[in-house]
Amino acid sequence: MQTDRRAPTRAIRPNIAGNMPFVALYPSARLALWGLRYWATCARQGRCPALLLRDVFVSAGAPLAPVSIDRLMRIFATASRHPPALGCPACARLTDDEAALLNVMLCIQGGDGVSVERALSAWLPLQAAEVAGETLAGYARLLLDGGYDLSSDRVPELVRPPAGTRLH
Repeated sequence: MQTDRRAPTRAIRPNIAGNMPFVALYPSARLALWGLRYWATCARQGRCPALLLRDVFVSAGAPLAPVSIDRLMRIFATASRHPPALGCPACARLTDDEAALLNVMLCIQGGDGVSVERALSAWLPLQAAEVAGETLAGYARLLLDGGYDLSSDRVPELVRPPAGTRLH
């Protein structure tokens, strides 16, 4: 009797490509990218993204995600040789840079051995890439802990407020 000596197989992770339609992403990946896009758009317009990011991610069950987004994007804003190309929240297609960031997050969430620092070195010097890598990994884990697996089309069921609760 022969035994199977092949390495255990991992779940196949989707490959996210540049110029891919935003709506083709799984909902968790759309949420992850939306946070980065919203922060970048606010920064370009001189607005503070904190309130809406907080409200969206608290509602989604990942209340600490905005802290990671802010830290990551501030590193890009202050230390990058050239910042990653991030579209606005309404952009219909992904940029190559957005696809690269999402693919790194997919690998982090899947436990695949990926050099986050190496991926971020396309934009950042080594020391900044190390700090940004830890932050991006933290963001990916916070989303996963909140039930947002970027490789799955399932999202957590949101807790609804009790009947009769007023929103305002």
